[in-house]
Amino acid sequence: MAEEEKQADAEAEPAKGGKMKLILIIVGALVLVGGSIGGTLLIVGGGGDSAEAEVEEEVEIARGDPNYVELKPAFTVNLAPEDPVGFLQISMQVLTFNDDVAEELEKHKPLIRNNLLVLFGQQKSADLRAPDGKERLQQSALETVQTVINEHGSGGEVDNVFFTSFVMQ
Repeated sequence: MAEEEKQADAEAEPAKGGKMKLILIIVGALVLVGGSIGGTLLIVGGGGDSAEAEVEEEVEIARGDPNYVELKPAFTVNLAPEDPVGFLQISMQVLTFNDDVAEELEKHKPLIRNNLLVLFGQQKSADLRAPDGKERLQQSALETVQTVINEHGSGGEVDNVFFTSFVMQ
């Protein structure tokens, strides 16, 4: 009988130790998960929301209604003489959210048209037919218009230019 009691005690001890280890592992895992969630919330949500909201409000307040300034008549230019395509015709509009810039676009329209005609006349049809050729020309046109506003106007932002018609023949 003494041997049976020793054997029962020996079996009970590992069961208690195994349960205790399991409980410690579970508690440790919960502490680690809770700590990582708390740390993440502290880093990500630590007061940044109110600052971001203020910045977004300022941006929305600064932006007014969109102003589209059409550059009429359409631009028609001859392309390079060695080019199989003879001419390029582009109609375009300029977008700005600033009323002052819209007025400056109207005021400096002859200079803007001149600079754009020079830009368009330097193009080659092979470049314009490339997958990103029109996008590069659009970006160059935007930079040309922005340069005129920076040098002769208030330096306000021209947001984009849009080709409303694009013909090569």
